[in-house]
Amino acid sequence: MDFKFIVQMIPQMAPALENTFLIAVVSAVLGWILGMVIALIRTNRVRVLARILTVYVSFMRSVPLIIIMFFTYFAVPTLIAYYRVEHGLPVENIAGNTSLVCPIAAMTLSEAAFSSETFRSALSAIPHDQMEAAKSVGMTGIQAYFRIIFPQAFVIALPNMGGLFIGLIKNSSLAYYSGVVEVTGFAYTLASPTYQFLEAFFVIALLYEALSFVFSRLFRILERAFGRYRTGIVLQ
Repeated sequence: MDFKFIVQMIPQMAPALENTFLIAVVSAVLGWILGMVIALIRTNRVRVLARILTVYVSFMRSVPLIIIMFFTYFAVPTLIAYYRVEHGLPVENIAGNTSLVCPIAAMTLSEAAFSSETFRSALSAIPHDQMEAAKSVGMTGIQAYFRIIFPQAFVIALPNMGGLFIGLIKNSSLAYYSGVVEVTGFAYTLASPTYQFLEAFFVIALLYEALSFVFSRLFRILERAFGRYRTGIVLQ
């Protein structure tokens, strides 16, 4: 193993790390927001919409992420181009202009399905009488959710959210197949001229381990910081 190549390679990975971090963070934020909305709809059993979202969650959890990513990168631009041709509009290279958007969209849709189950179980773990108590002191349903239900549900879901985020960091390596230069793709590019793939994969493993360790510690700090909500909130 060429350790000199490894030492030279690590500083060059900064731009790729930025893309990996950007994809993971944006996908997590959007996916968790969408996942919470899905969880609320299914928890409150909104008739038709809840059934549709149940099918959506089941489908997204069953299909490999790479298939969803290929769909957003190839199928969606093709459908858009077909629509533009049918309506006499100019056709552009949509996929080439949105290479970063495609993996983020795919990972957001997938993350929403997985996180919705985490949020749904967290919401179900909170006694229903807390909502009734909130309304009895004059709170609206929205106020009760944001001041009583969501803080407790967030703390309950936080350990699983950390695992989901680390999973997003690892799954960001699939963005290479949609033309995004992230950690895996950039390392492969650096190793290709000299075929030093063993060293490249070693660097990739180190970087993903470092990212996973940092964010695991960060989520543990958040768990301790928000741990006071585990005992419930006293209405005043």
